[in-house]
Amino acid sequence: MSGSTSTRGTPQRNKYLEQIVLNELKWSMSGFAARIREHFAATGHPRPVTKSTVSRWCAGAQPRPDLMAAACYVLTRACKRPVTPESLGWPSEDTEVAEQALQYGDLSHAVRMLRRLWQMDAVPRSTAVRRMAFAATPAAVEALVMLPDTNIIGRGQRRVTAADIELLDAHTDLYGRTDTRHGGGQFRSVFAAFLAAHAVPLLEGGFNAGRGRLLYGSVADAVLALASMAYDDHLPGLAQRYDLQAMRLAQAIGDRGRLARCCIHQARLAAMRGDGREVLTHARSAAVTAAGAPALVRAYVAVTEARAWAYVGDGVQCQAAVKRARAAFDRAGSGTDPKWLAWLDRPELEGQAAWALAMAGLDEEGTQALKAAMDLPTERTRDSVELLITGAELARLRGDRAEWEELLAKARATAQHLKSRRLARRLTEAGEGRPLHAF
Repeated sequence: MSGSTSTRGTPQRNKYLEQIVLNELKWSMSGFAARIREHFAATGHPRPVTKSTVSRWCAGAQPRPDLMAAACYVLTRACKRPVTPESLGWPSEDTEVAEQALQYGDLSHAVRMLRRLWQMDAVPRSTAVRRMAFAATPAAVEALVMLPDTNIIGRGQRRVTAADIELLDAHTDLYGRTDTRHGGGQFRSVFAAFLAAHAVPLLEGGFNAGRGRLLYGSVADAVLALASMAYDDHLPGLAQRYDLQAMRLAQAIGDRGRLARCCIHQARLAAMRGDGREVLTHARSAAVTAAGAPALVRAYVAVTEARAWAYVGDGVQCQAAVKRARAAFDRAGSGTDPKWLAWLDRPELEGQAAWALAMAGLDEEGTQALKAAMDLPTERTRDSVELLITGAELARLRGDRAEWEELLAKARATAQHLKSRRLARRLTEAGEGRPLHAF
């Protein structure tokens, strides 16, 4: 029975699904099946969903996880409210997945976890995703000390091509830029649905070691992009689970630059919990991991370390790290700089430095860095709001209330159409005159 799993005992009719599809939306079973097919076709991976597939669901059969996620996605969009597996009477493995995704296992474990996380995250405003709590885990340390995998060959039937990886990279770039312009809560579920449909068959496909390194690196970039979106949407538990899977992929191919990026992500999450010691630990881990990495990676790591030192109140170390970041950036620009870090330009670097210096209470140095950051491209809306908040904090440190109010008003106006719960919280805290705490 394609598209369904068997149920124990005598299945009962799914009155919840019938109520929404037949009565509320007034779709036929054929129409519902067609919309699910259209959803799969839009992601580039068609599925044979038919009227008989939907009929079996209504009769009590349970869909496979990928079909369950697609059905909930289609219904959520049509009903303009969250439609979860639980609301349709379908049992969920969400609690088990939430726990297993915190384990640092082998590559096959990471692939299984990514498949389920993507399927869950593909349901807009998923309750299960929002219930994921942040948890202490030693996996970050394990990732940094383990050697690369000796066998990264894929033995699946579907041959992975260069075009497959190019498509994955193109979507990661697209959704990364969309995230910066519109906020992490806007299109994350759409990107997750694409990855569930496109990336899973690649990870389970056939490829040699060379193509495997490219594939795992590209998937890690996509996963880290999703983690950033989850962080921006104030979902630290989901972001943590994405980060851990990306760490496993980066460790498998021995990519120290991407591992350092994962450590930086862990520092952000620690800051969200207010744990200064953990923030600094992860930032310093990134610095150690990135030793010998391309200059642009070292610049990214150093400016993160500056932010971490500022977070724990050490202005001297903060200034020293900013100096290292600028020196490394000045040496960057060669062909060895990774594509995944192409967004780190001079305005971005100086914007992060300005934040660190402002948080360290160094208003003069912070103001100079902020001026250098103002060449930020206009399409990077969220980053522009971040700079305005930093400027307001510097004005607050100087005691200039008029400028503080003006910059906060501009920040609120610029953020009007952003869907970022993290940024909304920052604006609220800044408006109350509280110092910077977000990382």
